[in-house]
Amino acid sequence: MKFPLKIAIRYIFTIRSFHFITVISVLSAIGILLGVAALIIITSLFSGFRDFAQREIISLDPHIRIILDENSAHFDRNIMYRKILSTDPKALIIPYKTSKILIAHNQGYRVAQLYLVDDSLFPMHPISEKIFVGLRQSNGFGIVAPPSLVLGINLADGIRILPGDTITISTVESFEKSAATLTFPSYFKVRVDALFRTNNTEYDNNFIFAAESQANYITKSKVFFAGFDIRCSDLDLINRIKEDLQRTFPNLTIHTWFDLNKEIMNAMQFERYAVFIVLTLIVSIAVFNILASLFMTVLEKRPDIAIFYSLGATKKQVQQIFILQGTIIGTISTILGLFAGLGFTIGQIKYEWIKLNTQKYVISALPMKIEPLSVIAIVCVSIFLAYIATIYPSSKASIINVSEAIYKE
Repeated sequence: MKFPLKIAIRYIFTIRSFHFITVISVLSAIGILLGVAALIIITSLFSGFRDFAQREIISLDPHIRIILDENSAHFDRNIMYRKILSTDPKALIIPYKTSKILIAHNQGYRVAQLYLVDDSLFPMHPISEKIFVGLRQSNGFGIVAPPSLVLGINLADGIRILPGDTITISTVESFEKSAATLTFPSYFKVRVDALFRTNNTEYDNNFIFAAESQANYITKSKVFFAGFDIRCSDLDLINRIKEDLQRTFPNLTIHTWFDLNKEIMNAMQFERYAVFIVLTLIVSIAVFNILASLFMTVLEKRPDIAIFYSLGATKKQVQQIFILQGTIIGTISTILGLFAGLGFTIGQIKYEWIKLNTQKYVISALPMKIEPLSVIAIVCVSIFLAYIATIYPSSKASIINVSEAIYKE
């Protein structure tokens, strides 16, 4: 064992009287341990919530959405199909139409977003897996037709609609026209077959999904917007398909699921970074205690340092003693914090120690996900800060006057 390392270990682990320097060293070690453990737990918690939110969003939102407008008049859907299927042969392409409508039932009125899908593709739409109550096919796909129409659970609750009820539908355009001509607005009646619940308030409060054949009248409205929803078999292909389509059809409006939910995903990422910075400051404060304890150790060990110089030790070797001492304390504390943080996180993932009330929340326990790169970054930052804290005290140790130190001793 090299001379500086041997002395550094002796200074750390030799049993000596319990005094102020020891207290500061222990407190700094505990602070680093708790800080590292907290960082790992909190980042895993944010990663768990982000992963859960992403799964929930992707389970219903399209992976890629193409919106048709006046700039897409010369759009060739056959080329689009070939482009997509050449990259992902298992991709599901769902043409859709959507519009704002007014629904009425038992003197209750609500504005809703109608989303129409081709009859043959309606059973394959993800909404079929979110049916909460109503008739369903025996194979688990979608609802029994005709007609095929499902409402969000909160939208239905707002005007007291149950499966089997008949509702009146009219377009916003029809009401505007009737107001201008002083005539009754055009409307038609359809039967509600089922209600869906997605735990996404935007869908549950506002959306109606239906097979296109059940609303032919609505599709003639000028305020109707159309497009394509694409669901990929492999999420890694999403950006590649978008880039290919954007190059082929530069005038098309194309969004990925992340683009459609950019605000919430960016907010979650910002919160994660903010918490990481705050907890890193806590670790920094604990590391500052290492600097203080090393500085006092240098003052206490002035005679020892003088003897080391008398025996032929170099300034570099003396510096290494205190650099190693602080780095070892920081490394041991970091490793203990690593085990504590990972232990709690793995335990929460496996045993769900902290449970949530399923009547109030969508999930039964706090979600957690360990991200190896984040853990490695936390460990490296903690050890690096511990090393930085040793530079000043070790530099002071290297400039001690040997004769003066021995004389005072």
